[in-house]
Amino acid sequence: MQRGPAVWVLAWHRNSLSPRAPASFCADPDQLALGRALAARVSEVARLTAEATLAAGLVELATHRFAKPIHDVHALTTRAIARFLVTGQGTTQTERNFIGRLGFQAASCGVSLATLTHSYLLWRDTNLRVLNEEITRLHVAVGVSDLARRIIRSSASTGILRMARSYDEAAVTRELVGSGV
Repeated sequence: MQRGPAVWVLAWHRNSLSPRAPASFCADPDQLALGRALAARVSEVARLTAEATLAAGLVELATHRFAKPIHDVHALTTRAIARFLVTGQGTTQTERNFIGRLGFQAASCGVSLATLTHSYLLWRDTNLRVLNEEITRLHVAVGVSDLARRIIRSSASTGILRMARSYDEAAVTRELVGSGV
């Protein structure tokens, strides 16, 4: 049994600073298969997340102004996780900025941070459900399946924090503009 953080989790964090794959990356065949299977289901995950969002009553996220950006962020993040599993490449700065802009847009549109966070938790749960289906279908080893689940949970947490920071920045900007500063 492995003790301490998984090497791949550390690689995910390290590579979140750089878009390049690590020079020594060599994925397990199960990891490659799981990453490719998740990549093939990106659109489905985004659709299922949108359906879960509506079922949860988060109707403000289904507006014309907000539905496409949140769908795009959910698809981008799932795609980034699949890419990481296959190549070891983390998110690019452009991708991280795109995710962060969702928080700014939510604040500008008056969508609550709680609603935005709830939607990202629904994204996480949808990804975990689809991932578990693929793990069962592909008979993926326990170590790889645990790693993939940790990456999804970590990505959700990181995405929520990134969006919350942008949300706060937008709120401060709105206050400054409103006060005439």
